[in-house]
Amino acid sequence: MSEADLPTRADESSGPAVSSTVAASPLADQVFETLRGWIVSGQLAPGYRLRVRDIADLVGTSVMPVREAIRRLVESGLAIHEPYKGARVRGLDTAELEHAYDVRILLEGEAARLGALAAAPAVADRMQEHYAIIESATASGDVTGSLHHDEALLDELYRAAGNEIIRDIIHGLWDRCRPYKALWAGGPDRLGHVEIWSYQPELIAAVRVNDADTAERVVRASYENAKTAIRKILTVDGAAPAHLSR
Repeated sequence: MSEADLPTRADESSGPAVSSTVAASPLADQVFETLRGWIVSGQLAPGYRLRVRDIADLVGTSVMPVREAIRRLVESGLAIHEPYKGARVRGLDTAELEHAYDVRILLEGEAARLGALAAAPAVADRMQEHYAIIESATASGDVTGSLHHDEALLDELYRAAGNEIIRDIIHGLWDRCRPYKALWAGGPDRLGHVEIWSYQPELIAAVRVNDADTAERVVRASYENAKTAIRKILTVDGAAPAHLSR
């Protein structure tokens, strides 16, 4: 699927503004990846009802691969199944935010430490290339591109750690947290501001000299700061905004 196939916006009433066809096999895998991409990029809003026949019409398949794809979305935590109602895109809440980011702080801090210890000079070079793209994407207001290359930058470091188990778990957490990250990065006081990625140059510098302690500290601090900022967005007079609630 190309970028042209992705919806530019989705809401409960209108659905994704796209007409596309999934044509290869296995269809369920492709439908799952398509829906997953729309959810984690924020193009299918929290609470969006995943109606099987509507989605089948949208992606150009029968209902069977769509049912399987939705089942996998529920299993992966990106959707919620409600008896007699079907599935909908999972909402955002402060409790999940706290739990997910606490786990990220633990795992990614350790992955950053291990990666910095083992990183060859080329790792820092590749991270720097991603940071240059992030600067350009952020300046142009491309939230999705900024988030993608932020993860790619970190993945270069975590790959250097050599622990694929931690890395796989982290990738799953990224999927679960990406709607929160998109909410944060797309805020009016952050959109277009490269300063929101200010932790990255310090992290790259630490990796370049194999400074594991600094790399771990920078990653942990960046997630603590992000968690605080996202919690503030989600909390309005003690409650999540209506369009983000379950």
